[in-house]
Amino acid sequence: MAAPALRPLSTGEVLDVSFGLYRSLFFTLVVVTTVSRLVPTVLGIYLNVSGGVLEHWVLGIVQFLVSIILNALGVAATTFIVSGAYLGQEISAEAALHAAWGLIGRLILLSLMTSLVIGVGVVLLIVPGVILLSGLLLSTVALVLEQPLTATGAMSRSWELTRGFRGKALLTLLVAALLLLIPTMIVGVLAGIATLLGVPSQLLVQVLVGVLQIFVYPFMYVALTVLYYDLRVRKEGFDLELLATATQPV
Repeated sequence: MAAPALRPLSTGEVLDVSFGLYRSLFFTLVVVTTVSRLVPTVLGIYLNVSGGVLEHWVLGIVQFLVSIILNALGVAATTFIVSGAYLGQEISAEAALHAAWGLIGRLILLSLMTSLVIGVGVVLLIVPGVILLSGLLLSTVALVLEQPLTATGAMSRSWELTRGFRGKALLTLLVAALLLLIPTMIVGVLAGIATLLGVPSQLLVQVLVGVLQIFVYPFMYVALTVLYYDLRVRKEGFDLELLATATQPV
């Protein structure tokens, strides 16, 4: 797939461009997602079928910590890959994971800080939580692509970029999330039917949901990266900036 044109996009165009990038980068993205989600998913399934976290609390803590680390790694690596493709460059899964690992400390801190801030907003009142979520959606993308940024700097950058476009940011996230939710719901319905027919399905459902996550989760981060570039084009003339850089003498 050719690099998308750097111009302002409607929400539908953001999603369309995201689909195109997802298809063209499918294998590379799945490799990254498998690396970042396979171990936490397997540990989670084991915990669920063997009595839960209360019975295996040490393993539960391990699973939680591994999930935080690998999820941060996967999101950052995906952002590197999508950003490269968006600007007409090819980045391998190995190179993206290596680059993401160099940011792992800041990524984990950012993940914890944004989760805490959004969580407090939700607890106090749902609406502030939603506003904070939409305003901080691009924090990880900013941290990865605008180095060097601190965790707080990335949050501020996301807040500024999404100003005036938080509804669009939230809608993009919701549509991307539906791509995971709808297949998961279908699996749940099929599992319910199987249970009524007397067929044990709990383990099968968890495995299928885990596989779905590996294949579908990357699209959410593709869409957020495309949205990031859309907002930079709209608010900062990023296409002109690139053109000026490309035409400067070496």
